[in-house]
Amino acid sequence: MKCPKCRDHDLAATQVDEVTVDRCPACAGLWFDARELPRVLRLGAAAVRPLHGGRADVARDERAGACPRDGARLTRMHSASHPDVVVETCLECQGIWLDGGEFDALRR
Repeated sequence: MKCPKCRDHDLAATQVDEVTVDRCPACAGLWFDARELPRVLRLGAAAVRPLHGGRADVARDERAGACPRDGARLTRMHSASHPDVVVETCLECQGIWLDGGEFDALRR
């Protein structure tokens, strides 16, 4: 799968507990398939350590992305639990993209 923001980098699988999260090695963005993000957010700090990192890049964050699973346009929306964080979701497959640093913001 290709990064929806960098577009030319392949996402790398990262195992977190029983969930496989896809991460871009260039921008540190994270792809969660449907229902994975809530499961991962409930895990302890040690389990999610591999997902930390990255930082905001305004130009990249504002760029519209395409779903790495099905190519549908990702829809930007504010997180219900953290309104200052804008997540991108695929309305087709229900996957969620977090730009670099957004996972850390959701964990606070």
